[in-house]
Parts: sequence; C-alpha cells; structure tokens
Amino acid sequence: MVPLRALLCCALACAALAAGCASRHHSRIATKDTALADTMANYSVPLDLREFEVNETENGYRGVFLKLSRLPSGVTSTSQTDPPRIIVDIQGPTGTESAEEVFAAGDTLVTHVSVSRQLGALRVVLDLQSDEPPEYAVYPMADWVLVRIKPANIKPRPWAHRAS
Repeated sequence: MVPLRALLCCALACAALAAGCASRHHSRIATKDTALADTMANYSVPLDLREFEVNETENGYRGVFLKLSRLPSGVTSTSQTDPPRIIVDIQGPTGTESAEEVFAAGDTLVTHVSVSRQLGALRVVLDLQSDEPPEYAVYPMADWVLVRIKPANIKPRPWAHRAS
C-alpha cells in the first residue's frame, strides 16, 4: 500500500506542477500581447512636443528635455549663428502642419523654445542668449530627446591639470 500512496502523491505533484507551468505560460502570452497592443496604439498617436524643461547644473551645463507624444523615427540637429540657436528635427508622423509656436524657456542661456510641425517632422528651435552657439550634443532616449549644452566658459578645477 505504501508504494501506491507514494505513486499517488507523485502523480498529484506532477499534475500541480504541469498546471502551474501552463498558467505561467498563458500569462506570458497575455503580457506580450498587451505590451504589443500598447506599443501599436502609441504608433497611431501623432508626433508632438508634450512638454519641455530646461535644467542647469552646478558647472553651467544645460539640459533641455523634450518630452514627445510617441517614439520618433529619427532625430537630427544643426545650429545657426545669426541668431544663435540649436535646431532639432524630429522625424515621425505629425498628423497636421502648424506655424511656429514660441514659448519662453525661463533660462539665462536658452531664452525661447519654438515648435513647428510639417508632415513627417517636428522642428524644435532653441533660441540662445550668446554670441555663438556653444558646443552641444543631442541624445534621443525613447520618447524623450535630451539636448546637452556645454557652457562657454568652464572654470578649471584646481585638482585637474592638463598634460602639455
């Protein structure tokens, strides 16, 4: 009788294990489908600038954070000297065209942020209060774009030295 009881316990344990694996497998499929549906829904949203923020660090670097309504298909940038500005072109379906809208940036270096929409592209212009555009880098990060602006006059640190 003992071997039969052990066999029955083993069979019940295997059935419980198989039921647990089956339910876990099913929930993974549902999670993937849900994530895919959410991603596909975002692709139907027109590309637009939802918000922006200009932050200054202790060393004078600026971070301009551009929050987008969806993932862009590409990001390029350029700068101009007269007037000094940084232009960021963000590719993706915008849905409509619009004239340029200008917003105050509330910063001493980045004075205004302008946004315009053409079919297939969003243009963001950062107007600068300087003689020429400083060095900058553009970092696309999912549905955010970061423009990192280097200060014109970086003060050397006493512990840092340069090799001649």
